[in-house]
Order: sequence, then C-alpha cells, then structure tokens
Amino acid sequence: MEVIKIIPRGFCLGVVKSIKMAKEALKKYGDKSIYMIGLLVHNKIVVKELEEQGIKVIDDWKKSRMDIIKTIPKNSVVIFSAHGTDEKVIKKAEELGLIIIDTKCEWVLETEELIKKHISNDYDVIFIGKHHHPETIALTSIDFNKVHLVTNIDEVNKLKIENEKIFVTNQTTLSIIDTDLIYKEIKAKYPKCVFKNDLCEATLVRQKAVLDLDSNKVDLLYVVGDERSNNTLKLVELGNSIGIKSLRINDKSEIDLNDLKNTKVVAVTAGASTASVVQNDVIKFLETI
Repeated sequence: MEVIKIIPRGFCLGVVKSIKMAKEALKKYGDKSIYMIGLLVHNKIVVKELEEQGIKVIDDWKKSRMDIIKTIPKNSVVIFSAHGTDEKVIKKAEELGLIIIDTKCEWVLETEELIKKHISNDYDVIFIGKHHHPETIALTSIDFNKVHLVTNIDEVNKLKIENEKIFVTNQTTLSIIDTDLIYKEIKAKYPKCVFKNDLCEATLVRQKAVLDLDSNKVDLLYVVGDERSNNTLKLVELGNSIGIKSLRINDKSEIDLNDLKNTKVVAVTAGASTASVVQNDVIKFLETI
C-alpha cells in the first residue's frame, strides 16, 4: 500500500507555543495548584499528558468560565487556552488573586484587535464562526451588541443591521469553502461591508494541501485529530468534498482494516493540535499493511 504523507500536517506554531507555556508553568509554579480552564488545545492526548504532569483540567460545559474562575483558590495558577478567553473572565481572575497564563494564539489576538478597532470606529461586526467554540465565545464577547455571530447562510438572512458601516471577519479554523460561501451571502445583503479573512496560515495551508490531492489517485484520506478540533473536522469535510473518502481517527488504534480493503493509495494528514508521534504511529502502521 502506498502512503502519501501530506505536508504540512500536525502541530502549528500556536499550539507549540501554548504547550510550551503550560510546561513552563509546571516548572515555575511547581509549589502551586495549576488549573487549565477548558482544553488548552483540542486534543485529548495532549491534554491528558499535561494532566498527568500535574495540571488540573476543568472542562465543564455546564458552567461558564466566569463561574469556574470563582471556584479556584486564591494564589493558584490558571492557564487559559490557545483559542482565546473573554477579557472579563481574565479581569475577574486578576481580581481574585490568581496567577494568569494566557496562551492565546497570535492569530486569534490579531482578529480580536481588528474587531476592537472597527467597533471603536463605529462599525458593527459580523463574525463568521461556530456556535459554542471557545474562540467564537471569546471574540463575540467583546461586545454582544456590536458583534453579530453567523454560522450559516440562514443566519445571515436573519440579520437586521441598520448600520452602513459593517466589518466582516471569521473564526481562524473554519473551512475555506464554507467561509467564502457565507461571505458572498453577506456581501449580497450588505454590499458596502468590509471583509478580512482571518483563517490562520496553519489552517489555510493544511486545507489547501488536502484540496490539492487528486481524487483519481487517492483512495482514502485519514485525518488524525480530536473530534473537538474544528480544523481537524474541516479537513475531513474538504477531503470528502473533492471525492476522496475521508475519515477522522484519534490514533492508529482506530484504524479499521475493513476500510482499507481494495485500497491501494492512502493519504494521511493531521489537525493542527495533533502531536507528531501520534501521526507517525499511524503512518508507520499503514506502511506495514
């Protein structure tokens, strides 16, 4: 069986930075309780490794991060995820005497600054994102009155913005194709809107690498990554969209040999929060079949 190793794949610089910051916190504050609010990155294998090293993970979907912060003992360390965090939550953490490690990705920070800049210049902002995603929650919380979340074309049609000054941007890990379709609908409704595509570079190059695959030459695509990783799920969607059977797996243990029957060429890529060792185990296993 031929195995195509798609390049690039796996960890992006933002994920590397976030993990590094978390590990540095373990060394620097070894005498304190260290809490991770939400998942540092959307990969349970990475998070479990940090948990085993002593970080207490609080990932309770039923509680807001504001409520969670209030339960953490004073002088503890709190690590905020790469996806970004509502500034009001960070401010409350400071007020409560917590030591803050904010691992926010630089691409998310750039989007945040753009949103603030346009709001200060009297714009309304349309944010293309995914409901309940931590990045979307963080960025729409900048101003709930001025930032309007849309996740699909139906929600665009329901918008009622009277302001002629409209700025459009998006979550950093969406699909190239989906973002473009929604933007075109927004542009048709609000012709004077200003658009800045903020898909991060890591997301773009990984998606383009999948879209460049030849469906006539590849029988199956494995995307190695967590089910909560949006950029991982989008790679699966894009692979299927160009006619290649595409499957998400967490690691090599989830490879079903039945899926490989009559398969001559399999391609492998990975989400931006998937460790190299996990991807390489998948590739090595496939090369032995």
